[in-house]
Amino acid sequence: MSQDRDLGAQMSAENRSLHSERGLVAAVARAYYIEDRSRVEIAETFGISRFKVSRLLTRAREEGIVTFQINDWGLPDPTLGERLKDELGLVDCHVVRTNGDEDSVRQQIGAAAASLLSATLKADEVLGVAWGRTLTATTGRLDHLPRLSIVQLTGFIAGDIGSSPIEVARQASRQSGGEVYPIFAPLFVQDRETADGLRNHHDIRSAMKLFPSITTALLSVGAWNPPDTQIRDVLLPDDLEKAVTSGCVADIAGILIKEDGSPAYAALQERSINISYDQLRNVPRVVAVAGGAAKAEAIRAVVRGGLITELVTDHALALEVLGESDA
Repeated sequence: MSQDRDLGAQMSAENRSLHSERGLVAAVARAYYIEDRSRVEIAETFGISRFKVSRLLTRAREEGIVTFQINDWGLPDPTLGERLKDELGLVDCHVVRTNGDEDSVRQQIGAAAASLLSATLKADEVLGVAWGRTLTATTGRLDHLPRLSIVQLTGFIAGDIGSSPIEVARQASRQSGGEVYPIFAPLFVQDRETADGLRNHHDIRSAMKLFPSITTALLSVGAWNPPDTQIRDVLLPDDLEKAVTSGCVADIAGILIKEDGSPAYAALQERSINISYDQLRNVPRVVAVAGGAAKAEAIRAVVRGGLITELVTDHALALEVLGESDA
């Protein structure tokens, strides 16, 4: 019994010693990180050497007594942006650090895109816009725009009217005050004759005649592998099957794109009310706004096709394109 009591007392003493030591670690860490005291001051206060202060601070991090969190939501990462630009060969890439749910991420990317457009668009430009929830977030965050013309690049698709090209154009025009050229027509129709008839409508023809004059286009990018696009949901079953079997991996402005950047299921273009593949390639500046690692393959495809010149995105997509993990 005496030996048991001695052993218990020894273990208790060791536990108290460990507890006391961790208390010292926490106290030193609090003095350094919260009270902003120097290592010299801490050493004098606790009667220990500066070297032991350094060891205790290291231990505080290793044992999780001290943890760090960088609240960089929505803030730019210029180094990552520069690396992504070099990887993709684009004129510029703007990467922001994002966090939160999908809607929060879209808002953070949209705010970055809005800031870019407000700073770089010039008076008398012709701005072409498509649709998408991230584009709606972008135009909703615009502080100002110079007076310019705004042209809708595509017809609309069924679904959320808040993310339609009509709404994107409306929000942008509210900041600009310039002329707006909408396209009140569906993106896809059942036959070529219907498409030709719509294109010849006076208002739609007025918008489409401006496609060659567009100086900047603002577009989203849809991904097909895995699916992250609204277009798949509105295509007829036969069209969807042909799009998939033709190798579609992305869509931009209603144009389906293969992995090599060429058009997929080109016959659908004949029944589409939108800017054409060749017309989009000829736009001097095309700003794509897209986020999420799932869109990496789609971004590479539209880059190969020469369909975008700039990209505003988040760190998740940037790291996926670069083949890196988010450590």
